[in-house]
Amino acid sequence: MRYSMSPATSYPSDEPRTGSRGWGPGSGRLRGVSKPAGVIAWLGIVALAACLNVPGVLPVPVARAATCTGWSSTVIPPSTINVLLTGSGVVETVDFETYTKKVVAAEWPSTWPVETLKAGAVAVKQYAWYKALHPRSATGGCYDVRDDSYDQYYSPSTPTTANHILAVESTWDQSVLKDGAFILTSYGPGGDVPCGSDHTGWVLKQQSARRCGLNGMKWGDILLTYYSPGGSIQNSPTLPGPPTAVSAIPGNGYAQVTWSAPESDGNSKILSYTATSGPDGKTCTATSGTSCYVEGLSNGSAYTFTVTARNYVGDGPASAASAPVTPVAPPPATYHPLTPARILDSRTGTGLSGAFSSHVARTFSVWGAGGVPTEATAVTGNLTVTGQTSRGFLYAGPVPVDNPTSSTLNFPAGDDRANAVTVALSSAGTLSITYAAPTAGPSAQVIFDVTGFFSVDANGATYRPLVPARILDTRASIGIAGALGSHVAQSFPVRGAGGVPAEATAVTGNLTVTAQQSLGFLYIGPEQVDNPTSSTLNFPAGDDRANAVTVALSPDGRLWVTYAAPTLGPSAQVIFDVTGYFAPGPGGSAYVPLNPTRILDTRNGTGGLGALSSHTAAGFAVWGAGGVPADSVAVSGNLTVTAQTSLGFLYVGPAPANNPTSSTLNFPRADDRANAVTVALSPDGHLYVTYAAPTNGPTTQAIFDVTGYFAPVPR
Repeated sequence: MRYSMSPATSYPSDEPRTGSRGWGPGSGRLRGVSKPAGVIAWLGIVALAACLNVPGVLPVPVARAATCTGWSSTVIPPSTINVLLTGSGVVETVDFETYTKKVVAAEWPSTWPVETLKAGAVAVKQYAWYKALHPRSATGGCYDVRDDSYDQYYSPSTPTTANHILAVESTWDQSVLKDGAFILTSYGPGGDVPCGSDHTGWVLKQQSARRCGLNGMKWGDILLTYYSPGGSIQNSPTLPGPPTAVSAIPGNGYAQVTWSAPESDGNSKILSYTATSGPDGKTCTATSGTSCYVEGLSNGSAYTFTVTARNYVGDGPASAASAPVTPVAPPPATYHPLTPARILDSRTGTGLSGAFSSHVARTFSVWGAGGVPTEATAVTGNLTVTGQTSRGFLYAGPVPVDNPTSSTLNFPAGDDRANAVTVALSSAGTLSITYAAPTAGPSAQVIFDVTGFFSVDANGATYRPLVPARILDTRASIGIAGALGSHVAQSFPVRGAGGVPAEATAVTGNLTVTAQQSLGFLYIGPEQVDNPTSSTLNFPAGDDRANAVTVALSPDGRLWVTYAAPTLGPSAQVIFDVTGYFAPGPGGSAYVPLNPTRILDTRNGTGGLGALSSHTAAGFAVWGAGGVPADSVAVSGNLTVTAQTSLGFLYVGPAPANNPTSSTLNFPRADDRANAVTVALSPDGHLYVTYAAPTNGPTTQAIFDVTGYFAPVPR
């Protein structure tokens, strides 16, 4: 068999490989050719008249070829490559970057120095790129490379590591020239000898190149060591230029910063952008797109913003500053309860379609869904997670945040959980949700049921907080006598109970399930529903759980609760503690939403508290924290427990209670859990939290993220 290196020649299907490794399937020499002394010199030459005899290589019949790509650029790599699958004879068109990553993973060990892997990535990419410039003819079309070690070993199932991906992406725009010509970048195992000691000028020797990386040599210098004399790097990377056209739109304690890409990316992929506020230096980072939200800004203060771009070389210079903008809080809003309605279910495509990926914020429209009008500034509802492949938490807020610093719903893997929210909408009437797992791979399905909205008008109801009071306990025949049967809605009176007056239109409170005989969920609302289509509290069997609610009352002042199990037989005990009510007219408080902010974290001393001891109430200041003013009478937020050394519950309220008679958050040992609250503040703007365990010895850590406050409405 023979072949020619002339670019004008049509290559036969059994053309030998001109450079390979010995690290994956196959063995340890340059594949497809026995190389006597001096033969190595032909490797990488663009044109050579001599023809070589190659023993021991069998042609692979091409059963189905691909359309020839006709690629001609030596500056921009092709987008796809035609790969002959030697097992079937079929030619498959593969994304070129994906192909390169798979080959690098097969040919270059991930444990080697990253700079060596980068040099290898350039050689792998350019080897195949060169072949795409000189495709092999076959019946019905062309192919560029084989999938075996005769060219480069490729399999779609080859696992890629972070180092392999980094090596390819960080050198994607670069290539090797020799005496100004684009060459075939051959490579082979070589021997474990000192860096560069076995170089020929045409072949990258893998084992000695590893020594180069261990010596601290950069990838470009490694390539020039083996492809010189006459070698050079095309499109050598530099820092990116400054982004342009920076602007900002103010919000409630935040600003959305937008920009255009720099004129030059420095011949290296832009990895991220960072926007920085002036004068206080708060930042946000975008790893995709050209916009992000800077949070934690003070309403009423003016800010400007600059943006920098980062590529694989480093951070480029800052942009020119934006025009100044001033964040402002929305006016206080009144409440309008709604019948619960599902407006997000990623399982069915409602609101958003498909599972959430970890650390990727997604946004869905709330205005116009479930009865929420365009004037709404915030909503109440219930957030549920299901189908999660890893433990983690959900964050819900008005702006997209890939790496949130506060949480809304905490959960392990494989356990459906729900939590209530009272949360601000964006200026466009949207909510953003992030699933944050320990790593970037897991996914989760997310559901949101809306139960009401706040708007700036005098037509809605204002809020009156109450000292928490138990108005339903089926165990003690309070409200309803006896356990609830599955799929049988039952009602209990709310007006006239726990301080709720006859004019109340909605209430806030805490719903708890205990002694449930089967997994399922509870639904609570103003109407009798035996087979509800939305859920309030999800749970397995044998696990006491609680969830906060903000829920409309029926016209006669009652609430209906349904236990929905998979079958009709099981029963469950149910508890409801009321914490406040909404009523029309003056004398109440209107709501002002905030960006979620952590104001208590006993793990690090935020809020001035350390770990909580059982049955010892501890207070923390709310006025002046997270944007809550001194005239607020109640707040909405999220209470989280972690590192508890015993089962028990947390109580939060306006007065210290070492032995509380109502609960806010129930939990077993060693299970991070969260529950939403709408709760009155003490006269001096404090909240008190109590950890109630069966004994006095245990301790726990507690977290509180504030999401809004209620301010008095002038009479």
